[in-house]
Amino acid sequence: MHCELRTPEKTLFAGEARMVVARSPGGEFGVMDGHAPLLAALRPSLLRIKTSDGEMAFAVATGLMRVGKDEVSILVQNAVRGDAVDVASVRARIGNATGEELAFLQVQEQLGGIDG
Repeated sequence: MHCELRTPEKTLFAGEARMVVARSPGGEFGVMDGHAPLLAALRPSLLRIKTSDGEMAFAVATGLMRVGKDEVSILVQNAVRGDAVDVASVRARIGNATGEELAFLQVQEQLGGIDG
């Protein structure tokens, strides 16, 4: 299935995916080829895109995921690929953050600890 992960500024992923794992306010869920149509709100969390070449992990802020026939569109306010997380910078910003920004930074910190 074709998958795209976008922020207002850029496309972070566009390609074929075997599975996408995301988190909505109701919990974590996975989408594979042939999944029923779906529109889900996303919360700040870890998003995983599994391809034939492996798995990519992203820290994502709030957004939406739309699943259609043979395609998944993920539109989020902000996203960072796991290998691009600067843990020191994130930790320095956590002390002054609140709400959704704090949640997004905490996901980045967690992801940076996994990849780093």
